[in-house]
Amino acid sequence: MTETKPFNQTMIKLASPLFIVIIFFFTNSIKAQSVNIESVNAYWKIVDKLKQGDTLSRDAWKTFLNLEGNKIYIENQNFSESFLDGYRRTLQYVYNPKNEDKLKKMMDDKLNNWMAYKINQYKAHEDELKKYVSHLDEPAYLDSIYLKAWDWLPKKLHTKSPNTQIFIIAIDNDALVDQGRIVFTLWSVYNQDKLKYGILGGHEMHHVLRKPINFEIIPSEEGLFYLLQAILNEGSADMIDKKYSFDKAEDIIYEYHFDELLLTKPDSIVREIDTAIQEMSKTNGQKYHTIKQFRNLMNYSSGHNPGYYMANIIVKNGYRKELINNIQNPFQFIILYNKSAKKDKLHPPVFSNVSIDYIKHLEKKYWKK
Repeated sequence: MTETKPFNQTMIKLASPLFIVIIFFFTNSIKAQSVNIESVNAYWKIVDKLKQGDTLSRDAWKTFLNLEGNKIYIENQNFSESFLDGYRRTLQYVYNPKNEDKLKKMMDDKLNNWMAYKINQYKAHEDELKKYVSHLDEPAYLDSIYLKAWDWLPKKLHTKSPNTQIFIIAIDNDALVDQGRIVFTLWSVYNQDKLKYGILGGHEMHHVLRKPINFEIIPSEEGLFYLLQAILNEGSADMIDKKYSFDKAEDIIYEYHFDELLLTKPDSIVREIDTAIQEMSKTNGQKYHTIKQFRNLMNYSSGHNPGYYMANIIVKNGYRKELINNIQNPFQFIILYNKSAKKDKLHPPVFSNVSIDYIKHLEKKYWKK
């Protein structure tokens, strides 16, 4: 039997401050960041009962929706009580084995049975989704997210954000960042990762790590600044994942078409933005678009349209490095687009000299290097 030796108390006293710091840093870095799949695990438990013909009570559904990841997503999307109760009833219907034949017919007309169609993707692909989720707690997954985000950030922003919570939930189909928290729906991130591992996570983490600059502006400029920040924010992040979405779209099952989201007359939107900026310039800010008007102009795409279109033109005409170096500067996004558009052989719309001069005026007024 090996003799147990007493601790050296002197060594502990000498080493304890450093030891405590190291242990604190190490344990907190481990605890701080992981992929939270609580909602997904709870979802499988719910549907296992529904497969047996059970019903889902409103109280059980409410408990499920109050799980942290679900709650963040629902509040961000501003889902109504009637929508959520409709989702509950449709969930029951899709998983009830008595409805199998009717469900097959409904899937032939997915546009008129959209909610059932989305839920059925989780049902039809359950085995592969479970297998996919089982690997998300591996360090390689978080590494892939950061590497994809860093590809489109300058070196000074090649940092990590260990306090950023990442949730994967099993309802609906989307991905978002809300107050520094990232939420993916399982069906969305699964499909995107089939194209290129980590690209959807990289897109959302790009929003976190880019650290957009907040400017103190006057009320009449709020709409324009919302637009400038939105098209840069989504357009630059779209360079991480949308290329694969377009190139390999036939390899996955989408619930919406990216071309409809990103390429619905983006050239026309650019022209209308140009007109709006000219009007602000010529009236010295007396006439302006509101945030609501610019949201409507961008088809409520949060900046994807025309942000993707503009960023893609910048990159394909040789200004990728400049885009990355100016990733926090919304004024340069417009200026770089204009330089690129003038070089582009397809002759996309360019901003007028009046608009560019006004953007440069705002850059000089607000941008602090």
